[in-house]
Amino acid sequence: MPVFHAHVPAGKFSSEQKAALADAFVLALHESLNTPMDDRFVVISEHKEDELFIHPTFPNMNRTDKRMVVTVDVSTSRTVDEKRKLVELVTKYAVEKVGIGQDDIALLIYSLPLENMSFGGGKIMVDDAEAMAKRTL
Repeated sequence: MPVFHAHVPAGKFSSEQKAALADAFVLALHESLNTPMDDRFVVISEHKEDELFIHPTFPNMNRTDKRMVVTVDVSTSRTVDEKRKLVELVTKYAVEKVGIGQDDIALLIYSLPLENMSFGGGKIMVDDAEAMAKRTL
């Protein structure tokens, strides 16, 4: 259940572009972490000019006025190679689907143990994982 949260500048993205950004995130997850396409947990928050401060060129970047900070929470079971692929594909698909620059996304990945995640229903994911493992035995 990876969860994305994109912090974007207010008024720079249309509703269609925000939906395309969410699609880019989900496609990147699917291709890099083999998640189902309906594993879709995306939050996009708009911030006014005096609420979002991202340097346009640090470090050696060329960011546009559509620069953003994106966080994604994943499980601790994800490898560095999977995370590397996720970052590459998030950037690729956001550029293709939304038309932003490749330097516009600053992406932070937070790894959480399964016992700190829940899809809902009052159960943590480790309970769901244990139940699924018992079914496959």
